Amino acid sequence: MEKEEKIVVILLCMALFSLAIAYTFFYSGNPADDIKSFSSSSLPGDDVRLEGDILTKRFTYSGDHLLMDVDSGSGIVKVFIPSASGSKDVDSMVNVNDRVLIFGTVSEYEGELEVVVDNSGDVTVL
Repeated sequence: MEKEEKIVVILLCMALFSLAIAYTFFYSGNPADDIKSFSSSSLPGDDVRLEGDILTKRFTYSGDHLLMDVDSGSGIVKVFIPSASGSKDVDSMVNVNDRVLIFGTVSEYEGELEVVVDNSGDVTVL
């Protein structure tokens, strides 16, 4: 092989190797598959998924934050959606008795665990 041919082969190998690395880091599986379901053993700071039926929904007295109680089948879980995270969008999207899938972060408020939603796209009606 000539010198130029060797360079082309090396460059092609480098390009394929770069694509393999990019695929591994950016496209290997659905990130939602790695998130655990909310349970009584969830700890503050954990990213969780919660599936259940909405029992109640209401806005806070100040701040326009949305609070929901969701029956997950193994207990009632409080869900908090800050106004800056699209609480009004979620309120217009969901109703009491709707089955929902929620992604959020576990937090502790007044001694109880709750799921805090980061944006309205993390709430889906099933």
